[in-house]
Amino acid sequence: MRRSRTSLLMIALAIAGAMSATGFTSPRTPATASATASPAGIDPVDGVGMIYPTKPGGQVWHLSADPPGDPRLDGTPMTSNPDGTFTVRDVKTRIGVSTTTYDQGKQEDGLTWRQPDLRSQGFMHDAADWRDVEITGYVRYVSGTDDGDAFTWYARGGRHTGEGQTPEACWGTAYKGDLRYSDGAVKFEKEIYHDGGAGYAQGSYTGGGASIKGKMVGFKMVMYNISGGVRLEAYLDRANNGTWTLVAARDDTGGWSIDTANPCGGARDEKVTWGGPKAAFRWDDATRVDLTKLSVREIAAGGQVDPCPVKLTPAGVTASTWEAVNPPAQAIDGDLSTRWSGQGYGVNLTLDLGASRPVCGVNVAWHLGDTRWNDYTVYTSPDGVTYTKAAEGRSSGSTLNAEPYRFSPRQARFVRIAWWNSSAGNGWASITEAAALGVT
Repeated sequence: MRRSRTSLLMIALAIAGAMSATGFTSPRTPATASATASPAGIDPVDGVGMIYPTKPGGQVWHLSADPPGDPRLDGTPMTSNPDGTFTVRDVKTRIGVSTTTYDQGKQEDGLTWRQPDLRSQGFMHDAADWRDVEITGYVRYVSGTDDGDAFTWYARGGRHTGEGQTPEACWGTAYKGDLRYSDGAVKFEKEIYHDGGAGYAQGSYTGGGASIKGKMVGFKMVMYNISGGVRLEAYLDRANNGTWTLVAARDDTGGWSIDTANPCGGARDEKVTWGGPKAAFRWDDATRVDLTKLSVREIAAGGQVDPCPVKLTPAGVTASTWEAVNPPAQAIDGDLSTRWSGQGYGVNLTLDLGASRPVCGVNVAWHLGDTRWNDYTVYTSPDGVTYTKAAEGRSSGSTLNAEPYRFSPRQARFVRIAWWNSSAGNGWASITEAAALGVT
């Protein structure tokens, strides 16, 4: 069967052409995403999809056609290319972006640096500091000396050049998202103070796939305050086609600690809940990187309303195959200790909603989902005959709870979750709970 190659520029998904109900044996390249992103529109400046809307009146910065003429930009120089991209050849690249109200040369010494004060004040320089932000950049790793290094986007601090002494070390707070050159895996780090390699609360890489060398890849690092802490999210446009997918997420609500004493008056697991006047793009060990469409936006993220909030009760559930002790009904029984299991490439579970409903997503909890990832595709159908791809990706491999996979609303009676592969490599699909989501 022939698949459509038409792709619409969307944040949440690339919608493929119509597929028949029996068309699940076609070869498929495993995706590297864990969840599709809910769209917030297209950035009017550079045409890049936004995960969250820009905060009304908030700070916004975009890479201009003349970087040397930008007073808010500092660090590694870049040269322009005929296609509108820029090239950087510094093996220790640091590109800093200040807020419109911050003059580092004149105001750095006046930054608040004691962390108990920062907790209550909420900012390091002023209320315009970068705090709840979406940091975006498209980058192509062309050559380097260490493919194991990474691109790093970060914010919530000032200049990161301290050597363990106050106040300079305490200006270097940040949450960081890393995108590894060798496989496109992502991890988060928290820098509670800056002193070379000290002061870091580390994370682990997740969501790896093929090398990103020679490919223009979009990378977003999102951070925003939530009740009790901070939420971090990382998104990739791995195919450079405008499709952003969530590859990692983490809530810092305590316990994410450093091994050393905190010289800035805070705790070892201090949550960096304040803003800082600098955001940055950095990388090491790359002898050539091409880049385009860098931006930093202050976002309206906390307290966002789920655009797909209604759990739709299925009238029934079927599957293409199943193990006798793990039938499809166990995927909708509300019990995470039971499951549906089926063996084979392209096996699938289908929810029948009983009638056509406005559908915009699924929640899927995977058996052993905290230790292995699963590649999936979500399809919808009005009649159980013709199915259309709505979303695809890779589960996070970090939770037993249901993960949200969202897509643009459409009318459908049947919602199908097809399985393709897992890190277990045993050929078995296992879902503990699946639910279709809609709008009122």
